Amino acid sequence: MPELSRRDFLVAALAMGATVAVSPRLEAAIRQVTASGSTDLYFLTPARARTCTAICARIVPSESGSPGATEAHAVTFIDRFLAAFELPSVVADGPAIYIRGRFSDRNEHAGDDFLSGARAHFLPLTGHQEMSWRSELYGTTALDHPPAGTFVSKKWRAQVGNLLPAPVSIRKAYAAGLDAFDAYSKQTFGTPFASAQSLEQDVLLAAAGNVILSQFPLPSPPGAPDAAKSLFPLITVHTFQATYGLPEYRWQHNDAGVWESVAWDGDTQPEGNSIYDSRMFGPGKGPNAGFGDPHVYVPRGGYRERRPVSTLGGGGTVLSKKNVAPLVKALRAQSNRSARAKAKRSASAKR
Repeated sequence: MPELSRRDFLVAALAMGATVAVSPRLEAAIRQVTASGSTDLYFLTPARARTCTAICARIVPSESGSPGATEAHAVTFIDRFLAAFELPSVVADGPAIYIRGRFSDRNEHAGDDFLSGARAHFLPLTGHQEMSWRSELYGTTALDHPPAGTFVSKKWRAQVGNLLPAPVSIRKAYAAGLDAFDAYSKQTFGTPFASAQSLEQDVLLAAAGNVILSQFPLPSPPGAPDAAKSLFPLITVHTFQATYGLPEYRWQHNDAGVWESVAWDGDTQPEGNSIYDSRMFGPGKGPNAGFGDPHVYVPRGGYRERRPVSTLGGGGTVLSKKNVAPLVKALRAQSNRSARAKAKRSASAKR
């Protein structure tokens, strides 16, 4: 089956809401990122980090000349977000939720408000913000047993607490979901998720999150575990945030080339000019001088930046059964091979 290019994947994803890629990954880069000890982990275990990195690499794949989640170290973003309230002070000066700073050292700007070496700077949280984020990460038990102090009163808990939808702990969703993907891969293909072939990984991800393929009757693989299905939308959003968001959220001083791969020049530095004005006139000078200062949200000069916007052309592509038929054929072939191998092992055991 011919593999889809990144553009083909994006066309299909926009057409049907899918996020499963079938493009080749950069194996060497992934091995480097997923190796034990290659990065400090604060929530994920090494085994879960390998599974997480492999999933991210399929959601935003690496291609020749086009970096993806692997090069962006998406696993670092995810791990440190999950440990936002537990990071040591040498890594973050507060809860790793909203990063602080007016400008970075990107776009040839001297100075960085976001990172000081390996230490990131974050805004302090209000009481309500901390209550909200703790409940998201830890579940509602965090409201009853915070590390220090009490977020809600017993009266509030008695009168209101049970009326609100209980947030599911994102940390628990990741722990259970990553373990489920690993077990699912071992059950289906006899190997951990991170060691499975790219197509095999796509099969498992499709079973967990692709509503189109679920319409086709496949004898195998068995249905994805509920924990894997629950993790899929979370890790998809976080992978795109990690890859294409501010690199400081993943403790990097540059965007790893991913912005260029989607034809974006980078964020405007709020130093008083657009990035183009900075290059032409110097920091703090030019027709838009003052733009980015406190409470100055609109450029003062007549110049407005125009950034390229990716379009599919026409009305996009409507994905039909015909479009996904080659993938379905490959899935069925893989299922048949797995069934034959299982039958052969069973026959050998009876001898």
